[in-house]
Amino acid sequence: MVVTEVRTYLTLWFNSDGESPSKVIELLTSIGFKAMSGNYDLEYIWDKSPSTDEVLNLGDLVQKKLKGTKTVFAMDSL
Repeated sequence: MVVTEVRTYLTLWFNSDGESPSKVIELLTSIGFKAMSGNYDLEYIWDKSPSTDEVLNLGDLVQKKLKGTKTVFAMDSL
């Protein structure tokens, strides 16, 4: 059986009246995301196959970290 790592990706949109991109990245790397270049801005590598609730809980945590930064995000898990 082949085990494939599940990853959650974030795409961020910044507001010129909000927090700086470097501060936003710092906030999100503090909860386990890694910055990357390419189609996505950040990735989170799960140590196991997450349930739907675990992915949603991660999204809730991202929202809490970004509150007040005027940053919008999209999340994609593959």
